[in-house]
Amino acid sequence: MSVNTPVRPEPSAPPQLSIRAADAPVVTSEEEAPPVFELRSFDAFYGSFQAIRGITMDVAPNKITALIGPSGSGKSTILRWLNRMNDLIPGATMGGEVLYHGVNLFDKRVDPVEVRRRIGMVFQKPNPFPKSIYENVAFGPRVAGFTGKMDDLVEESLRR
Repeated sequence: MSVNTPVRPEPSAPPQLSIRAADAPVVTSEEEAPPVFELRSFDAFYGSFQAIRGITMDVAPNKITALIGPSGSGKSTILRWLNRMNDLIPGATMGGEVLYHGVNLFDKRVDPVEVRRRIGMVFQKPNPFPKSIYENVAFGPRVAGFTGKMDDLVEESLRR
């Protein structure tokens, strides 16, 4: 399921995002950059429950994004699919297409770990893995290929 080829090189500065509703008028120009994300007829399911139905939208680079809606409307669900966190949820499935810089995030050749490196999540509340504090601190450096002394890095990180 994974490949050694990265999804796509990132721009030099991390982009801010903006959502354009599919039915809203779209202002285009020759200078307009291609979307960072494109969702096409996106559906999300948890088992037989359909949490997201038929979303089509573009997320433009260098804009501020706001997903606004009542609790339970699917805002976090969309964000979790964008960085493939729902791969880890049993029974979570999706339909439609999710593109990141033109690459299908759910293509079997795309490495989900590489996706999560490029598309980060910041949660309102801490969301540790069901592991020890040490393992939670060490997880990121391990995934990133840290080769130094992990004990020293974890201790320094916790002290800071």
